[in-house]
Amino acid sequence: MSEKIISSISKNYAQALVETACENNSFDYIKSQLEEIIEIFKTSNDLKIVLENSSISLSKKIELLDAIFVDKIDLKIINLLKILVEKNRIDEFESIYYAYETLISKYTNQKRIEIISATILNENLKNKIIDKLQKKLECEILPSWQVDNSIIAGLVIKFDDNLIDTSVRTKLENLSKNIMR
Repeated sequence: MSEKIISSISKNYAQALVETACENNSFDYIKSQLEEIIEIFKTSNDLKIVLENSSISLSKKIELLDAIFVDKIDLKIINLLKILVEKNRIDEFESIYYAYETLISKYTNQKRIEIISATILNENLKNKIIDKLQKKLECEILPSWQVDNSIIAGLVIKFDDNLIDTSVRTKLENLSKNIMR
């Protein structure tokens, strides 16, 4: 869960997507559509280059979007892509996705949390950690589990702008700093 920079422009587009999703409770559907487009952009760097190229006419770009996405992606999302191309903001698409993801997490009272441990945790321990976090944060937890043996033991929990670090590595570093004073 690396730090994503979300522009105010992206937040505005994402807010419009959330309002669209609210109309028929299609939060997950829209999210999966956005993810599919991101995957297409990642696997076809040429597509993004073409869409960002100012020497290619807008009509050609629109034709290209229709040809690629018409049977795969919802018309409202295709129209969003067309608006982004028209306004030379297609480079904002991934940022719009992250802004949308953040907004729907708030709307649905969910929180994405990155949990880093020194070893692979069993399901029982994972469930206990999630239960404690859900009670403490009063929301549904959507965990992302990672293993980093350099933390030695303990957990590092990241969410929003918060960091809870109970790792032995950090405790040793803090002890070392205190001894050096």
